[in-house]
Amino acid sequence: MESSTESIGRAEILRRRAASHGLGTRPASLDGPAGAVDRLFALQGQDLPGALWSLGLRSGASLPEVMAAFDDGTLVRSWPFRGTLHMLRAADVHWILKLTAERTLRSAARRREDLELDDGTLEQARKLTERALAGGNRLGRRDLLLLFESAGISTAGQRGYHLLWHLSISGTTVLGPMEGKEQLFVLLDDWVTRRRDLSGPEALGELVRRYLTGRSPATAADIAWWSKLPLTSIRSGIAEVSGELEEVEYCGTVHWQLRTGTPPAAGREHFRRETAHLLPGFDEYLLGYQDRSAALEPEHAPLTVPGNNGVFKPTLVLRGRVAGLWSRKASRAGTALTVQPFSPVSDRDWNAVGRAAARYGQYLGTPVTVQRRLATARPGHPGAAPAP
Repeated sequence: MESSTESIGRAEILRRRAASHGLGTRPASLDGPAGAVDRLFALQGQDLPGALWSLGLRSGASLPEVMAAFDDGTLVRSWPFRGTLHMLRAADVHWILKLTAERTLRSAARRREDLELDDGTLEQARKLTERALAGGNRLGRRDLLLLFESAGISTAGQRGYHLLWHLSISGTTVLGPMEGKEQLFVLLDDWVTRRRDLSGPEALGELVRRYLTGRSPATAADIAWWSKLPLTSIRSGIAEVSGELEEVEYCGTVHWQLRTGTPPAAGREHFRRETAHLLPGFDEYLLGYQDRSAALEPEHAPLTVPGNNGVFKPTLVLRGRVAGLWSRKASRAGTALTVQPFSPVSDRDWNAVGRAAARYGQYLGTPVTVQRRLATARPGHPGAAPAP
């Protein structure tokens, strides 16, 4: 019997993924930054300025509007997936940590030994933090580290970062309100008073549903890599919500997507088609998948992640494909963007880049200019332009 699974090509999977991400079209209205997070579930957020732009790009919100969603307790940052900072709904933190924290902390046991952070030291840091943040107090990273040092807990090297990381993954703290350009630590249970309570198969099903809402089509391996949960758990989650999903085939591999006709936020959006996007580094459009080959050509990967060091540069995306890099320089006069494609770009595409830059300027609330750079050849290839 012939399979009824739809087979799609590269252009189609990129079109569908961009639409899932809220990038294939320009939203005229969404439920602000919170609506963008509802679509993406959680967005990688170790680079705070870039992470905030990921939300502004997908919601049409300005930078002050995005920051306000953290100040009012709607959104937070924590380390729920892969031991890496993410932005997510405050109400989702508890059930996600219940699902992922034990596995993450267990995987870091050797690292704690190397840093000489025993259980007694971790408990001392937790008690100090709880006392300092009690009653709704909030502290920045530097002040918390000074607190540890004053109590005789060394924060030298990576010890300080690991202590802050451990406190959040174990459910003591979360990054909540802003103070200038810094996000402050607060006590998780005090700051997040409304929370969802999910566990077991229901939690796995919700994770799969929410991941696919903002990233489909994707494979089970993509979800397992992103969440750092076992593939068997992800398959259980897929089975839990199987009635909401359908299979498509891309490059001979089964990908999952929400059933046609049930797009996120159906009926609440009006779109204008856009073909160019200026994505920040670490954006979920690339970071959301184990296999990024549909959007990123192999020869462009060393330019996007130089030295394969895990640091992703801001990217220019044209019609779903990573087509170049960009950087910015702020001054009193405004913000100057330098856009450097990997190959020559048509006037029509440059016009689309100009519209993308204008959206970035609206987000920042500042005038934006665009400087075009010569196309970038492969590293070491004759004629390669210097990276921005």
